[in-house]
Amino acid sequence: MAKRCALIIVMGLFAWMSAISLRVYSDEPQGQKESVESALRQARRLADELLEKVRGLLMAELEKGGYEGAVRVCSEIAQEIPREIEARTGASIRRVSLRYRNPKDIPDEYERRKLEEFEQQHRVRALADESFDIVYEDSRRYLRYMRPILVGPMCITCHGPKEMIPFSVRAVLAEKYPEDRATGYRSGDLRGAVSIKIPIGPEK
Repeated sequence: MAKRCALIIVMGLFAWMSAISLRVYSDEPQGQKESVESALRQARRLADELLEKVRGLLMAELEKGGYEGAVRVCSEIAQEIPREIEARTGASIRRVSLRYRNPKDIPDEYERRKLEEFEQQHRVRALADESFDIVYEDSRRYLRYMRPILVGPMCITCHGPKEMIPFSVRAVLAEKYPEDRATGYRSGDLRGAVSIKIPIGPEK
């Protein structure tokens, strides 16, 4: 009974936080609200693009049986895709995780806080599909958008319990990422998030 009450309280808290976010967004002046809506649509498109491209490359490697190649796609080539998107759109986009493999995926303070919120939501089976805020950073107004990434069955070869990772893959990981934190996952675990940052207004 106590556990059920705690679950209800936590889910209520997430609903309350979402209501605040929506209220703040709704209170935006009309012109600024349109800018936020446009940036939000762009963020969703870019998150789809990044995930689809990484997934396509990863599937191609796994179909070839190239587990070592899958490591390279997931941790290196996947870094090239965000750079191409940024050059084309001006939006900052990357994947982040509290248990990162590539140090380039270390979250900043905002991303860390959101990832911790996603972890809490996931534990009580109330994980949001996405999260966004309007923030001021360095005198500039931004939309900050994050979408959770869950561990899929194909991820286990490189991110699962160490005894389930092929020896050849473990050797590559030990050589390239000696500080690797991204193993021990099970299918369905929260892996991290896509993080997007889009300027939506002039400097203050």
